[in-house]
Amino acid sequence: ATAFPIYAQQAYANPLEANGRIACANCHLAQKPVEIETPQAVLPNSVFEAVVKIPYDLNSKQVLGSGSRGGLNVGAVVILPEGFKLAPANQIPEEVKKK
Repeated sequence: ATAFPIYAQQAYANPLEANGRIACANCHLAQKPVEIETPQAVLPNSVFEAVVKIPYDLNSKQVLGSGSRGGLNVGAVVILPEGFKLAPANQIPEEVKKK
């Protein structure tokens, strides 16, 4: 998992390059470590949580559209294996919804 900004979502039909890297990794992250926490196995029709952590300096700032400095836009895209899908809202446990 790595960052995948809006531009790249619109520019690439598939965020993966032929070698399996996320398209944006070349420009933005290169060698940035990423941690992902997922269950080792899941049962069919079960709901699970995937946690992605991108360690970076929280004091780093970027220039916002207003010209002021603000926090960095950091995010991730999780590509699910074939057959997996996001759970409907009514099946997500309350504790996960609160997060």
